[in-house]
Amino acid sequence: MKASVSSALTDTSDPTLSALDQLSLDLAMARGIDEVMAVVRRNARGLTGADGISFILRDNGRCYYADEDAVAPLWKGQRFPMDSCISGWAMQHGEVVVIEDIDEDDRIPHEAYRPTFVRSLVMVPVRQDDPVAAIGAYWAHRHRPAPEVIRALRRIANSAAVAMTNIALVNSLSRALEEAERAKDAVILAMASLAETRDNETANHVRRTQHYLRVLAEGARDRGLFAGELDDATLDLLFKSAPLHDIGKVGIPDSILLKPGRLDDDERAMMQTHAELGRVAIANAERHLGGSSSFLRLAKEIAHTHHERWDGAGYPQGLAGRAIPLSGRLMAIADVYDALVTKRVYKEAMTHDEAVAVVMGERGRQFDPELVDVFREVAPRFGEIHLRFADGG
Repeated sequence: MKASVSSALTDTSDPTLSALDQLSLDLAMARGIDEVMAVVRRNARGLTGADGISFILRDNGRCYYADEDAVAPLWKGQRFPMDSCISGWAMQHGEVVVIEDIDEDDRIPHEAYRPTFVRSLVMVPVRQDDPVAAIGAYWAHRHRPAPEVIRALRRIANSAAVAMTNIALVNSLSRALEEAERAKDAVILAMASLAETRDNETANHVRRTQHYLRVLAEGARDRGLFAGELDDATLDLLFKSAPLHDIGKVGIPDSILLKPGRLDDDERAMMQTHAELGRVAIANAERHLGGSSSFLRLAKEIAHTHHERWDGAGYPQGLAGRAIPLSGRLMAIADVYDALVTKRVYKEAMTHDEAVAVVMGERGRQFDPELVDVFREVAPRFGEIHLRFADGG
């Protein structure tokens, strides 16, 4: 037995690695606690010559026998108080336990062991300073494990400890990133709401337009248009940055923004400055952050260019054709459609079909002709979005 165990500790298909090295590498690559336990389950018996292996987690003051590989059932799935089992003793004391004969050790809960095959065992805590688990090795006959076997179990436990720490760090980082992402989304919507709440006629305009934009962008990509510009990451950023398209309205005086009627020429010129004001606001945010990001770049493009026209007659720069960023060309259609189907104090809302006809009539004039062709096909989904996020709903 000793020779075969020694051979197992060094044999591997990769001549540059021992079996223990390979196990340590497999544990380092584990992405979750289930993978850690699976690696131990697949390898530990063969490396130690044990008749059984168990993986015990410290679970709210109890020992949870989470996994095992043994010649006969042990305690998989069961939980015991820390002070009533030998795994609990090993974790509480941070010590390796070697017991040649379980009948001669008072720390053993003999009633629990009597139905099993176990006669001898080694219990090794996982993370010695603050154990979070333990690995047990069991033999069916009275047995004193060789020093190399105990060293192997220590190394397996140490590798498992590193793996579990890494997993905890990764999970913690993942939660932090998710929280940061949610916070960013909340800030975006809060900023967009600043503009929206000052213009009480737009209500759910922000939510509708971001959904219109995504439907239009996905429709374009599905038809093989702008494939290099509309990958999954960009579609997500477009959706998230779209609510900032009218952020510049924060800088428009109430006398103009809230005027209960049509604007005169001077007022209209002032209103049109919101595109440049939006660009400046987001550019200032970039400077405070010490650099740009894909999200801020798209938000700035949308805010600045969604009132440009394909024929060059738009504002604020008079860009034409493909000189207008794709993000602005997409938002232009989404923004105008929503304005047409929404009631304002100076106009009634158009029907969906009437609004579609208007957008189609501006093909190659106000709007990118290829995007208008896509819009014609996805227009029913625009109607569904308008109903789903109806003002007052």
